Order: sequence, then C-alpha cells, then structure tokens
Amino acid sequence: MLKINVPRLYISAIKKSSGKTTLSIVLSSILSKKYKLLTFKKGPDYIDPMWLESASRNYCYNLDFFFLKDKIYTYFVNKVNQNKCDFCLIEGNHGLFDDIYADGRTSNASLAKITKTPVILVIDVSEFGRSIAPLLLGFINFDKNVLIAGVVLNKVQSSRQEKKLIEAINNFVGVPVLGVFPQQDTSITQRHLGLSSTLKPDQKQELIDEITYKLEKYIDISEIIKIASTAPNLYAEKKVILTKKLNKKIKIAIAFDEAFNFYYNQNLENLQSLGAEIKRFSPIFDEELPNADAIYIGGGFPELFLEQLEKNFKLRSQIKKASKEGMLIYAECGGLMYLTNNISYNDSISKMCSVFNLNTYLSKKPVGHGYTVLSAKNKGSFLDGKKIYAHEFHHGFFKEFSGVDCFFNIERGYGINGICDGATINRTLANFSHIFDYDNDFFYNWFKSNGLDY
Repeated sequence: MLKINVPRLYISAIKKSSGKTTLSIVLSSILSKKYKLLTFKKGPDYIDPMWLESASRNYCYNLDFFFLKDKIYTYFVNKVNQNKCDFCLIEGNHGLFDDIYADGRTSNASLAKITKTPVILVIDVSEFGRSIAPLLLGFINFDKNVLIAGVVLNKVQSSRQEKKLIEAINNFVGVPVLGVFPQQDTSITQRHLGLSSTLKPDQKQELIDEITYKLEKYIDISEIIKIASTAPNLYAEKKVILTKKLNKKIKIAIAFDEAFNFYYNQNLENLQSLGAEIKRFSPIFDEELPNADAIYIGGGFPELFLEQLEKNFKLRSQIKKASKEGMLIYAECGGLMYLTNNISYNDSISKMCSVFNLNTYLSKKPVGHGYTVLSAKNKGSFLDGKKIYAHEFHHGFFKEFSGVDCFFNIERGYGINGICDGATINRTLANFSHIFDYDNDFFYNWFKSNGLDY
C-alpha cells in the first residue's frame, strides 16, 4: 500500500446558500500561493468547480456517489496521488447531513468520513444569537465520527452580534471560530457566482482577487492550516492501472468559450488518455473548425449569446456540413440546443446549426433536473447492455419531437421527452443528459463502434 500524507479540509455548512463557495474560493486563492492545491466538489456541478479551478490554479474534480458508487475513496486517493498535490480542499453541497437517504450514506458527512477529512462548518448567522450554541452542539453530537474542527461565521450583522456569538460558542461548544465574515463584505459573491461560466478568465480572476482581498483578513489561516494538517494518512493500492488506448491517434475539436464550457475534467482526461489530441474552438468567435476527426460540444448557456452564435454563420454551416458528411459529433444540453434549427428565448428567435430538425424553447422552470439513468434503445449497441449514469439540469425543450431518432431510453429522469434522450442523425449524438464517464467506457466504445480506432 502507498501511504499519502496530505493536509486537507472539507468545507460544509448547516444548510445550502450559507457561504461555502465564498469560503472555498478565498481559501483556495490563499492556499494556492503556499501549496500545490487540489480541489474537489461534491456532486454533479460545473460552476463551483470553475471557481475552484481559477482560485486554486489547478484542476477541480467531482466526487459523486451516484457516479462513483463504492469507488469514491479510491477515486479521491488516486487523484491526490496522481496530481502530487500537497494540500486538498473539498467543497460540499447543501447541508452537512442532508441526503436523500435516511441513513445519510451519500451525505457530506459520509464523504468527509470516507476521505478522513476535518470539516469546517460555514454558518449564515444573520438571524442568530445565543441559539448558535445548541445548534452547533446538535451538529457535533449527531455523528461523532464526523470531525467538525471549526466554524466560520458568515453574514455577521454587527460587532455586538459577533461578540455574543463567539461568547456562546466558546462557553458552550468549544470549537474554534476560524473566521467571521461581515454581511457587507460577502455580498459581492452572491451577485456574481452564478455568472462565472459566462465570464472571461481574466474577469473571473479579477473577481476572485477582489473577493480574497476583502475577506482574507477575517480568516485565521494559520489555525486552518494546523487543522488540515491533523488529517490522517490516506492509502492507495500500488498497482498498475491499465488505460484504454485507441489504435489510431485522433483529434477532437472541443467547443470552449463563454457559451459552452460545461465539461468534467475526468471526461477530458479520458479523451487524452485514449490518445486523442484536444483542439479547442469557439462557436462565438471562430469562423473555422479545427482540423479534427470528431467534435464535442458541451453544455453551457448558449441562450445568453444567441446574437453572437447566430452571426457566426460560417461556423454553423461547417458544423451542419460536418454532421451531414458523417463526422462524429457528440453534444450535451446546451450543445444539443445549438445543433437544432433555432433557439427561442426572451421573445426572440435565433438561428442555430440545423443539424436536427428541431426548434428549441426555454421554460422558466427546469424541465429536467436531477440524476438520470440511460440505456441503449437498440440491442447490440456499443453500450453492450451497460447503463449510463448521468445528470440533467435544463430549461430547454421541444414542442414537437418527431422524425428524430433517439439512442437512449430514459430509465430515470426526463431527457428529451421523459421517454428517451440522445437525439441521433448520421453519426451525431446529442443528449440533454450530462455523462460522467468515470471508467472511460462510453467514449472509448463509441469511438471504436464508429470506426475511429482504425
């Protein structure tokens, strides 16, 4: 067994929207100047990992029980080992003990125990007084195998409230208060976090620097580092991991700009491990597709850039032509929307690629939201009976869905129409579901079945 000694922290909260991401950004920004920091995000998420990547200047990986099942510890340890990091930060989701299961098996608390990571609890104290003490005692005593090593108080309204909160915690609870964020200095994050995927990298970095500058003075960073250093050793098996390889070197053109940027690092790493060369292009700015064997168009917010996407007629025409001529194209969510005839949004209609004879509309509420389970509609497909575990969060829908074949049956979730997902034409496949290709089976077998291995 390989022993790995790496300081680490788990950032969690009493409830969602308490300030976890704010604290995680600030800590990542500070720690990345002292350590080779590696960050993780619990659950299927793209936006928070973008912030963590920018703040940490390193990759962010997702830890999700639905995708990884019982391999979550092995996956975590392997990523720590492979990246040779010397500090780790995990950002949770929702509240520490929140879970769809009564026993909490897929909660933040469970993940903190599995990864043997001390927890820093962020609390929105805007309406709290002395009651903070019994609340914290309840959290600490609910599962004593979870190490709640300290708290950060967020949205403190006044110096008087701060004094009363700290007195209550010191007198009745005994966990260290590691930070106190005043209300006015955290408002900037709430205004901008949701827009991170549509910001340019320099805009994102400028915002991170501003948030860090405003808040780092309120954090006891030396005590936080001490707590992280108490995390016990991790152990990884010393065995050679066999990676799948294609017999042919291929080039994949990946759409990446402010409109399309929802990609799991795991999926991109998988493509590279197959021997693929990744070539990025922008559907907003580039008029020519890169020289490539396949195209991958991820999710994002194309509806916010409809005018720019419509104006780029040359690229849209090339994508339509590439599909017609049989180039391998894979798209997800926003990518699927981009491949339809048009997108209707805010009382305007903008022309897209017309690969699929479908018209996209957007609802105010999500049409599909949550985990999905997909299976191949036809026997003998490259999935070979294997189910795909994915997730969806989309407002896009089609009023009429006819004359288009689907590759997947929906066993859980909504997909395109509650029955199927994965619109297909020629050698183009486009889902509303986002696939986390943990074991690299999906892309490897899809490429092979479509002749890119020869």
